[in-house]
Amino acid sequence: MKKLLLATLMVAALGSSAFAMDVNKISSKAQTNFEAKFASATNAKWSVRDSYNKVSFTLADENVEAFFATDGELIGVSRKVEFKSLPLSAIQKIKKEYASFKVTDAIEFEQSEEKSYYVSLQDSNRKIVLEVSLYGNVSIFRGTSK
Repeated sequence: MKKLLLATLMVAALGSSAFAMDVNKISSKAQTNFEAKFASATNAKWSVRDSYNKVSFTLADENVEAFFATDGELIGVSRKVEFKSLPLSAIQKIKKEYASFKVTDAIEFEQSEEKSYYVSLQDSNRKIVLEVSLYGNVSIFRGTSK
């Protein structure tokens, strides 16, 4: 279940289509937790999904997204990063094993004080999302044909 929720969050964070939202369903605990954890955040925009609430905001001049469970607990936080900021061993492996692909997006996702990265790649036939550990391990998170 945790892996499925994480997959849903990654798809949302990597720019999937928007879901219908009803901001009246945002958990007051999520709002309180957000305000406590990200007190200096600006431009907060909330959206409601079936299994979580997402808030997009600006913090220290960066665009950030935080994901909260329906009970208001923080699930994780993501932000776009540059491909070159990933662990060097991961960059080398991706460039070698996915040479025909173009990097379209990279995000850092922090959950329970653990960081990982998700890199979207695309070639003429496929889209792939790779999961990269903080230590440079690379695995396929999700792949699709066009």
